Amino acid sequence: MSNRFFKFQTQVEQANERCIQGEISPEERDNIVRGMSLVDETWGDIWMLSPKGEWFRKAYGSKQWVSGYPPALVDMTSVDSLSRMDIHQVACTIGDCRQCGLHVERNRAVPGEGPTPADVMMIGEGPGANEDKQARPFVGASGRLLEELLGNIGYKRADVFITNVVKCRPPKNRDPKPDELQACKDYLERQIELIDPKVIVTLGRFSMHRYFPGAAITKIHGQAKQIGKRMVIPMFHPAAALRNPKWRAMIIDDFNNIPALVEQAHTAQ
Repeated sequence: MSNRFFKFQTQVEQANERCIQGEISPEERDNIVRGMSLVDETWGDIWMLSPKGEWFRKAYGSKQWVSGYPPALVDMTSVDSLSRMDIHQVACTIGDCRQCGLHVERNRAVPGEGPTPADVMMIGEGPGANEDKQARPFVGASGRLLEELLGNIGYKRADVFITNVVKCRPPKNRDPKPDELQACKDYLERQIELIDPKVIVTLGRFSMHRYFPGAAITKIHGQAKQIGKRMVIPMFHPAAALRNPKWRAMIIDDFNNIPALVEQAHTAQ
């Protein structure tokens, strides 16, 4: 698969070079590039590369293009520990992880997605059935609500980094077990280091307990706390908000606090 991705990348670069040399116009180049795509033979995902060198993926079964980076192009020979990995290398390592029993029944690991760095990082609990198929966090009904909540405060999904405390789907969407949380702990730590968020939003009780052990979400939701150099704000998981209209109103109110927290963090620098 690597050779196919390299060849595809070269074809896009050639179109860009023709534009630089004046052989074709920028519009012609963009039309050529938009007409090019590569199908991942393993999963059926569709990949595209922009003239700026940005990779985008449309997961199998999805209608949405998202920023991504092909594992086939990730160089794993230059690192010898997780602490030295970049965000793409971390994602590739998660994709091949066998550190706990969740890998046995998963289809695909879900490392997370979003910009690096990012002002806001959202940490949920674990992938569900749709996420397991698409290797994307928060798709389906919960994802649509999350995008709506972000839109209400002037954010797009692509503005924030989204991940979970466990990177593989627990069978039948059960709660993650302690050994599974432990197996993913270092991955999440490294992601936080690389993303360097000003504000961390925990979605659900398992991500909340990482920062607020023993607390009850019904009592502390929306109450931001400075932990180290980051502001952490616990919130209900969108799935819970879908089940209970009362919690939906609460999570909308809690989300409204995010822009002010980000602004506060920037002002404090």
